Amino acid sequence: MNRRIAGYDFARCLALFGLVGANFSHSIDWVPTFIQEGTIATFLVLGGVGISLLKRRDQKTNNAHKSADSRKRLIRRAASLLVVGICCNLIWHTNFLCRYSICIAIGALLLTASNRWLWSLTFVFIAILVVSMFLILDYSEMFRSWEAWLDSDPWTVEGMLSRLHLNGFHLIFSLTAFLLIGMWLGRQEVPSPNVRKILFFGGIAVSLVSSAPWLLIHYAPSLLHYVLFLLAPSRPTLSDISESGVDPILMLLTLLHTLAPCGIAAAIIGGSLILTERFPDAKWIKPFLTTGQLALTLYVIHLIIGEGLLKTLGVLDKTLPYAIGSAVIFCICALIFSHFWRKRFERGPLEWGMRRITG
Repeated sequence: MNRRIAGYDFARCLALFGLVGANFSHSIDWVPTFIQEGTIATFLVLGGVGISLLKRRDQKTNNAHKSADSRKRLIRRAASLLVVGICCNLIWHTNFLCRYSICIAIGALLLTASNRWLWSLTFVFIAILVVSMFLILDYSEMFRSWEAWLDSDPWTVEGMLSRLHLNGFHLIFSLTAFLLIGMWLGRQEVPSPNVRKILFFGGIAVSLVSSAPWLLIHYAPSLLHYVLFLLAPSRPTLSDISESGVDPILMLLTLLHTLAPCGIAAAIIGGSLILTERFPDAKWIKPFLTTGQLALTLYVIHLIIGEGLLKTLGVLDKTLPYAIGSAVIFCICALIFSHFWRKRFERGPLEWGMRRITG
């Protein structure tokens, strides 16, 4: 069970590249939100997979105390990630490490939960997400400002809780749901060709269907108004529907926005498993695997370079070509760096430090 599954490392690399591209161009309105959220969902699903693989190793050792030790180690790692995430707030206040760490801690508590419990809690968290979007938030504001919830000071208790609770459309509940799905996935026979194909093609189908209404909101609002008019003739405009309170159409849109990143994550993971199975010994694929193994280190480095150096120089947000060029250059450098680093060291700097601290 110590052998790494190459497809998961490859998927982690693709998710990292997606986040780099989105973050380097976050002030340029060209990256659909669901793509960025899809890469975050991929990290959460892979985190859940890792927790289940740890549980499977514990079952293989047949040690009654092993699961308790693994749970404690996971909680210590979650605490370390929380510290790293808080430090990253100095660079970029919307990094997702703090929320990721809390999800890992929840996953540690559910390490030995049954599949039925995992799915039950997943549906509960998604239901809480959909309902709370209407009980807590003014839904109409979401279409006018994506930064309205980031105005509070990140170094106050209120500001920290705000960033842990909400990032764009995603509450901590949806991120935890992604992790629980990953925990379930890690218990399945993913190397099976049928499972890989279902993940890949099913993920593509779910992401396309789920993201279609949001693409209409961004790029064809008049067409969306016409569709809503057909569904609800008495309320022909999106603003009218927003003012009506808890509307089934808006609840459906919220649910679809939660499913779209999950579909993207499934497609990335399924496609990565298929690709690495088809080309297991290809030389070109190895740098992607090593980059995925150093994802935490490279994520923090990209925050330092993107939000620190490039933004200070005024290059990052200048134009779209600058943003794309910066992201591509960083990704190429990340591939080269991780390839040569792994030739000399078993883990990345941050990965090694966390392993030393948490065991």
